[in-house]
Amino acid sequence: MKALNASVKIYFLGFLFFEILCLWYAFNFSRFDQMRWINAHHSIPLDYLFQGFTFLAEIYLSLFMLFYFFRTIKDFVKPFILSYVLATIIIQVLKHGLFPNELRPFAYFKGIEYGWHFVAGVFMNEFNSFPSGHTSVAWFLFFWIAMMNQSKLWAFFCALFAIGVAYSRVYLFQHFPIDTALGALIGFSSSLLFYYVFILSKKSA
Repeated sequence: MKALNASVKIYFLGFLFFEILCLWYAFNFSRFDQMRWINAHHSIPLDYLFQGFTFLAEIYLSLFMLFYFFRTIKDFVKPFILSYVLATIIIQVLKHGLFPNELRPFAYFKGIEYGWHFVAGVFMNEFNSFPSGHTSVAWFLFFWIAMMNQSKLWAFFCALFAIGVAYSRVYLFQHFPIDTALGALIGFSSSLLFYYVFILSKKSA
């Protein structure tokens, strides 16, 4: 139990580090400077790498983990589904209900002449930038992957993967850093809530 709690703490520290760094970056630089610095540090290997990170947050890995939990850790199935549903509802309400006109970087900088780097084959979305759905899924998904193994190192690498997905959304010119900060908060918080309700509260009872 102590090792499991340590996994939660390590993953939380990774989340906290990401949030502080992301918010500091977002509030200390203009949107143009934020994106210009990240966009300038690109290469062909990084293009492929961050496309791969973004793919981790697609539905396929979530479905695989749901099937895996159903076969091996049944106690995770209900909180896994509920945290995914809650995070998805919050993201969609914010994206399409409260902030439907938030422009993504491609549309936001359309009138500015600058040699932006675009990754070949990546479709440039223009609206519903805030918050980042992929980032929310990443922090939700890797939370549960981290919790299935009672290891601090495992949780550390899961946090790194979640950070990698979040960074990929900015690298691929799909979101601003502030979009990923809120997305991470939603994904992590929804998972932590149901982990506490269904797992920790039962073990401490």
